[in-house]
Amino acid sequence: MIPIESSTDRVPESAPRQRASILMVDDHPSNLLALEAILEPLGQELIKATSGEEALKFLLQRDVAVILMDVQMPGMDGFQTAAFIKQRERTRTIPIIFLTALSRDAAHIFKGYAHGAVDYLLKPFDPEILRSKVSVFVDLFLKEQQLQRQAALLRQKEREALERQSELRYRRLLDALPAAMWAARADGTMYYANQVWQAYTGRQGGELSLELFLEDVHPTEREEMRRVWEEAVRQGVQSEREFRMRRHDGTWRWHLARAVPEKDEHGRLVGIIAVATDIDDKKRTEDALARFKATLDATLDCVLMFEPEGLTLTYANAGAARQLDTTVEELLGSSVLGVEAGVDEVGFRQLLAPLVSGTLPSQTYTTTHRRRNGTEVPVEVVLQYVAAGGGQGRFVSVARDVTERQRAEAALRMANEAKDAFLAAASHELRTPLAAAKGHAHLAMLKLGGQTDNGPGKSLTIINRQIDRMTKLVEELLDISRLQAGRLSLEVERFDLAGLVRETCERMTVLSQAHPLRVDAPEKLEGLWDRGRLDQVLTNLVSNAIRYSPEGGEVKVRVVEEDTGVHLTIQDQGVGIPPEKQGLIFERFGRAHGSRYGGLGLGLTISQGIVEQHGGRIWVESRGVPGEGSTFHVWLPREVAQASAAAAATTHSTPQPQVSAG
Repeated sequence: MIPIESSTDRVPESAPRQRASILMVDDHPSNLLALEAILEPLGQELIKATSGEEALKFLLQRDVAVILMDVQMPGMDGFQTAAFIKQRERTRTIPIIFLTALSRDAAHIFKGYAHGAVDYLLKPFDPEILRSKVSVFVDLFLKEQQLQRQAALLRQKEREALERQSELRYRRLLDALPAAMWAARADGTMYYANQVWQAYTGRQGGELSLELFLEDVHPTEREEMRRVWEEAVRQGVQSEREFRMRRHDGTWRWHLARAVPEKDEHGRLVGIIAVATDIDDKKRTEDALARFKATLDATLDCVLMFEPEGLTLTYANAGAARQLDTTVEELLGSSVLGVEAGVDEVGFRQLLAPLVSGTLPSQTYTTTHRRRNGTEVPVEVVLQYVAAGGGQGRFVSVARDVTERQRAEAALRMANEAKDAFLAAASHELRTPLAAAKGHAHLAMLKLGGQTDNGPGKSLTIINRQIDRMTKLVEELLDISRLQAGRLSLEVERFDLAGLVRETCERMTVLSQAHPLRVDAPEKLEGLWDRGRLDQVLTNLVSNAIRYSPEGGEVKVRVVEEDTGVHLTIQDQGVGIPPEKQGLIFERFGRAHGSRYGGLGLGLTISQGIVEQHGGRIWVESRGVPGEGSTFHVWLPREVAQASAAAAATTHSTPQPQVSAG
């Protein structure tokens, strides 16, 4: 390592002058001769200047011990010259003695002191006094020069001591660095490697060389690293290269090598410092990001990233360019509002707010994206906020083109409407023949005189039971049609719900002796509901509890009066409902266990519609473990009309996001 020497610390090549310079400034040569005669006995260098300008030029080249300056001079007078001298850092401390024969006024004398004069002498002056005053400043100047020489010698000795330790300190510094490091001479010959490299490669001792270094470079990169090193030595410029270096355990890890030229104060190459930084983890991360980006570009979905402040797009995948009929370059730097066609800035920021605050993990909504040609494409967007540790996060938007899905949904909706219309028409048409068959069966049984144990009477009993079953199925289909059309009406009346629960359970007791029904209800619980429809709900839930408990077991029906409503629970000990299928059972024809236990899968759908029509809700709790069964919950308001009004008020007062079908 070549030590750098400061110009301020450099020891003078020749011995300093033993004499001081005295600058005499006067526009009259006779006055300069007189001053020269007075000061010559001091044995110092006397310099004469006939103007302020000449004096300033001289001070740019040399240092003086004291300045004797005439006040009255043409052009730049003594005061002005002194002002310029005091402005320069180098000359501001030079003592100035003003000499004048004209201005004896005290104010004029004070002006001289104000311009930095150390003395103000009036002509004629005593030569001995002038010589004595000048000699004082000369002695101070010479002593200051002596102190500077001594300080320079002291700095030289300190520098020599530091230079003796520089090599040791240099090596200690290299060993303390966390990266592998080498030092080479100007011809490229390596002469030093720090302890990090030795510990990393497991090489201890031995003569260091380029060939030894290349032994730990991956075979496929050795010749390239040799070429890079030779080029750095030949050109004397900084170079860098990624390569794999072998660790002492045989593992190859990526490193970034930098070769930095070391030059002296004249710009000549004196050596090369090489550093290898482990970037294996960083490179693996970059490779993973590159693969991730390739994956995003391969997807057909539109993936966008934008920052929260200006909503500026910072990333767009190839799928976004395809979906929006543009290029990735055109998207980057633009506003996401230029893409979001179905929302304004205020509504969009309202949509983002709960994501930034953490209230919601994501937002899923349907909107339209605007293409470059102005057309719009319907999309379903999943929007998330990705926070950055301590910094500003970003939003990630994944938008899928739902054009084909909307077409399929429209076709399915039309098919469902046609099916519902057919079911409604068929149900209405079936009621008439079923009523006629029921009537004829009843007349036939009357003619037989109630003999139903055997023969035709037994057959008529079976026919009558099947007609009742068909009638129930037709009524369920009609109820489903009414629910779909929003025409399920309620006949509200005030009655005792606790009494209805007891009546229903007593009626259902005959279905199975293996399923005892236990009712826990207050003595009386009146409210405003549709008695027939709630009887339908209770009948369906209790019959389901019995049907899905093939091994038997108690069925508990509980009614609890609350402040604002009534809470009913029906608990069984049957097969239970798996959690992943609990949403399915409330859909039309949805059955958690298939057709194993019978039924069309309409009862719970109708029950949910009736409960919601009352302003209540229905849900189920079950772990899906056989023997633990299920618990169905029904919550009803005490007054249907009040609940409907409250529900309507809530619907109208709830703010809606300014996106379609959010």
